[in-house]
Amino acid sequence: MEWLAGGGPIMIPLFICSVLALAVILERAINLRKNNIIRPELVELIHSYKRSEDIQTIYAKCNLIKCPFSNIIKRAIINEHLTREEKVLDIQAVGRQEARGLDRMLIVLEIITAIAPILGLLGTVLGMSQVFDVISEIGLGQTKAFSGGIAQALRTTIIGLSVAIPSLIAYSSFDRKVDTMILDMEKYSMVLLNKLYSVGKHEDVNLRGINKAVPRKGGKE
Repeated sequence: MEWLAGGGPIMIPLFICSVLALAVILERAINLRKNNIIRPELVELIHSYKRSEDIQTIYAKCNLIKCPFSNIIKRAIINEHLTREEKVLDIQAVGRQEARGLDRMLIVLEIITAIAPILGLLGTVLGMSQVFDVISEIGLGQTKAFSGGIAQALRTTIIGLSVAIPSLIAYSSFDRKVDTMILDMEKYSMVLLNKLYSVGKHEDVNLRGINKAVPRKGGKE
């Protein structure tokens, strides 16, 4: 603790940054687990879909399971007035919306990654300013007199980089993970959409008939 306290007042915002970064990393590590976002039971239902009647089961399951994946699946099922190409664009648009939700709090890591080294640099400048003030007063004969300023300059730089580097690694990792999961969700939604059209054509049942069988709250989803 004495070593940290020797870094001067800049250690306070650096400490706050480190606590925030750790909290965000732990929260995102827990909530961005793949099984929480892409629920295996929904994937299984998509792969097992064979008849147009099965779509009601999938829709009901999506209403029970609240997650980004279920939201994208429901958009693949409803909006029967859209063409196949429009449905594809709609699924991609919903995927981008869900990505923003999954990316929440990552902005904190991005900000910390940017400001932590700057705070460290500020502490370095303040430390070196203290060193030069002491040198101007007593000269270079007594090194102990200005060693505190040098220590402050080094410590803030070390802590600033120590906070920024893990934050950058975590931000990049979570951001890449979100992109991968969004692509997977869109892929499974396209699998379902292809089955909807192929099954509807095979059974002579169009998507409008399927969607009328899907229950809605207040006429909208």
